[in-house]
Amino acid sequence: MPKVISVLEELEDFAQRFDSEGRELIALQLAVQRLELEKLDRVQDQNRSEKEFEQLEATWQSETRELTQLVERLKDENSQLKEAIKEKKERRDSVALHRQSSDGCVEEIQLMLRLKNVIDRQKVEIRGMRRQLAQKNVDLDAMQQQATRLAKLNAVLRRKHFVSKRQADQLLSEKNDLELMLQTKEHLIQQMREHVCHHHHQSNEPGRTSPSANVGMSASMIKELASPGTPPVPLTESQLIERLNADDKMIMDANDSSRLHFTAQELRDLLTERNELKSRLIEVEEELSVYKRAGDDEPPVQGPINREPFEKIYGQRLKESGIKKFFENLIAKLAG
Repeated sequence: MPKVISVLEELEDFAQRFDSEGRELIALQLAVQRLELEKLDRVQDQNRSEKEFEQLEATWQSETRELTQLVERLKDENSQLKEAIKEKKERRDSVALHRQSSDGCVEEIQLMLRLKNVIDRQKVEIRGMRRQLAQKNVDLDAMQQQATRLAKLNAVLRRKHFVSKRQADQLLSEKNDLELMLQTKEHLIQQMREHVCHHHHQSNEPGRTSPSANVGMSASMIKELASPGTPPVPLTESQLIERLNADDKMIMDANDSSRLHFTAQELRDLLTERNELKSRLIEVEEELSVYKRAGDDEPPVQGPINREPFEKIYGQRLKESGIKKFFENLIAKLAG
């Protein structure tokens, strides 16, 4: 019957653990979906920005080509006007030799003045276009530098988000391991207390020997751990350790050597390790919450990045507990 009860309790524990893990898995899936949606939005924004940049660059190139063509055309017109002026001057000189006074001389002078005005105006326009072209080049260089800075910033954000995600996954796995170890130790402590209560009840039955002959714990500890007819009185870890320090004895059944036995030092180690696991579990939960908040604040990663070193991501693994073998033997004896 005790084995059936123990099996039912383990089944109930597994069912509760399965439900909690299922809820946590659903929450993580929702978080992953949200991160994927944010990633898609970021990709769309980046594509839109790239398209706008390409359009702006194409516009600038077309304007540059137009300005270059205009400058070339103005240069050609300028050369043509210079040749025309030269021809007019030669013609005027030749006409002046033959005709000292002529009505056409006045018109040629006026034409030359008009041509000179046109040339001066075209020179001003060329200088303005050159200034515009230089400003366009400066703007293009600034935009290229800004695009380079954005690419570097995006790479840094990708690396940070990847490291934070890997560390959060590691902390989540470590949290699950610590919870499992803590539940195992709590279960073992409860079984130890029930074992002490069982021996105490047997020692109080008629025809039995005195408690001090069968169980090596002090009477004060047995009285507080299990009183006849009442459920076991829970002791705090500090009280139980204080009692174990005061009564450093062996907890065993003297009539049956095959029964479970363990020393008070092992109990102290067990309680101390349980407290350390509780503290470590709290620290892991706090770190996990910090990484989750950091993951919500930072933008999602986009594109491939370089792999981080294994030691940098995972760090030093937790060392195997020195009392782990004792727990395994204890579970094997209880199951047997």
